[in-house]
Amino acid sequence: MNDPLNAGDEAAFAARAARLDPDTLVLAQGGRLWAALPIGVLAVRDAGASPLAEGLYRAGDLAAGSPAPRPAAAWRGRLPRPPWTTVESVPAADIADIDRKAAQALRERRGQGIGDRRLRDAMLDHVTLRVEHDGRIYPVEFRLVAGLCRMGFLGEDPVRVVKAGRRIGLAATYGAVWDRDRGLPLL
Repeated sequence: MNDPLNAGDEAAFAARAARLDPDTLVLAQGGRLWAALPIGVLAVRDAGASPLAEGLYRAGDLAAGSPAPRPAAAWRGRLPRPPWTTVESVPAADIADIDRKAAQALRERRGQGIGDRRLRDAMLDHVTLRVEHDGRIYPVEFRLVAGLCRMGFLGEDPVRVVKAGRRIGLAATYGAVWDRDRGLPLL
C-alpha cells in the first residue's frame, strides 16, 4: 500500500481533534487512528505500537487519558480504501501559506455584512488547489488544508495530493486528511 503516514501518539491526535470538538469520534482500526472532524474532513494517523484497543472513542476522553469505548454503530461514513495513489506533490511551505492567507482573509472580512459562520463555511468549501493527473482534474477544497494544519500534520516534507477511488486527500509528514465521503455516484 502507498501509505503516507508515520507512527504517532494517540493522545496528541485525540487532543488536536478534541480542540475542534471534544465529542469528535476517533476510530482505532487496522493500526490507524481515524477522526471525523467537524469541518467535514476525515483525519488519519498511524497508531504505531499503541496499546489502545481497536474500537470507537470520544476524542475528549482519549485526550484526557480515560478512553471509554463507544458503540461501533456510532461511526458514520466509509474509510478511504487502498490503494492510496499520489497524484501530485506540493511544497509544505505552499500549504502553510494557503492556510495563513485564508486566516488573514477571514480577519479582513469579519464584520463586513456576512456572518462569521457563513464566511467560514464558504472558505472551507473554496477550492484552493486544482491538480491535473492523467487528464483528470482533482479539486482540493480548503477544508483539507485546514484539517491538515489544525491536526498538526504538516512538517517539512512535501504534501502529497492522494486519491483513493473518488476521494481526494492530503498526506503530510505526520498524518493525512481526506475529503468527505460523498456517497454513491449517480448513474
